[in-house]
Order: sequence, then C-alpha cells, then structure tokens
Amino acid sequence: MAVSTGRHERAQQTRARICTAAKELFLRQGYGATTITDVAKGAGVAHQTVYFVFGSKAGLLAAVLDAEIVGDLDAVPLLQRPEVERIATDADPVRRLQRVVTIAVDVTERLAPLYEIVRGGAADADVRELLDRHEEQRRRSLRALVELVADDLRDLDVDEAADRLYALLSHEVYWLLVQRRGWSAGRWRNHVATEARRQLLETG
Repeated sequence: MAVSTGRHERAQQTRARICTAAKELFLRQGYGATTITDVAKGAGVAHQTVYFVFGSKAGLLAAVLDAEIVGDLDAVPLLQRPEVERIATDADPVRRLQRVVTIAVDVTERLAPLYEIVRGGAADADVRELLDRHEEQRRRSLRALVELVADDLRDLDVDEAADRLYALLSHEVYWLLVQRRGWSAGRWRNHVATEARRQLLETG
C-alpha cells in the first residue's frame, strides 16, 4: 500500500512538473513554437514520459488549461470544490452572485494569458477542437453557477442569465479592456461584478 501511494505521489509530482514547464514555455515562446522536447527538458524528464502521461501536445495543453481553471492540479472539478458548494448556503442573493462572480473572474484571469497565446495555434485542428470544448465547458459551468441564484433572477431564465455572464466574463472582453485599454485587473473585476448584479438580479 505504501509503495503504491509513493508511486502515485511521484507520478503526480512528475505531472505537475511537466504542466508547470509547459505553461511557462507556452507563455514565453508560444504554443506552436514549443516542442515536447522543450517541455521534457524544462521538466527534467524524458520526452517519452510526456507522451506517456499526456498522449500529445494538445493533450498536454488540455491538462494545463484544466489546471488553470481550478488553480491547481488536484483532480476535483470546479463545481465540486468546497468554495462553490458553500455558495448555496448563503441566504442573500447579492452575496451569492458576488461569490459566483469572484470564482468566475478568478478563472478568467488565470486562463486569459494562456488562452490568448494558444489561439495562435488554433490552425491546428486538435487545438481548435480543444478551444471549442473549453468554451462549451465554460458556458456549462457558468450556467451551473447561475443556478445558485436562479430564484432571484430579474425577468430572465437561467440560460439568458448564463449567456450574459458568459459574455461579461469572456477572455476577449478581458483582453480588450485590460490589455488594449489599460484597465487594471481590479477595475475590470469591479465592472463585471457591477454589471452582473445589474443585469441578473432583481432591483429594489
């Protein structure tokens, strides 16, 4: 049992090193220019190990994006995290929405730099499919989060409310305001929180 546990921990540490090295390289030199050999060298492993663990460069990218969504490499989906499950226990709808938005903007901030660079590799069919899959996952996750304030929505059904939050939290809007227009991250976060409350919840 101890041998099995130790092997699992070493495998997780190897996975973490590879993901960390891949993220740094993707951000520094772009997805297209980064090779599996580069990643293996950065992680201190054989390139065959990277293929064994992730299957392909697109598979490695998927793992890096998944880790950015939750903020770590633990295999616990975002919607099953304690901070999400605790939201439903708050009786105040404004605070519930605020906590939903806080979680969602954290995800957007973590993903946005990588997302922007990865789009340069979107000519690759595997990367296009991966980005499409992540966008669908993002929309589904936001809909599930909106369900936590469903009884207090202002003349909106859950799908419409989720679409509005989906647009507010898009990586494109983040980059437009923060990178192109020079907004601080705090100003963008306040904008999202204010607009989410105005558009989604009953007023007065």
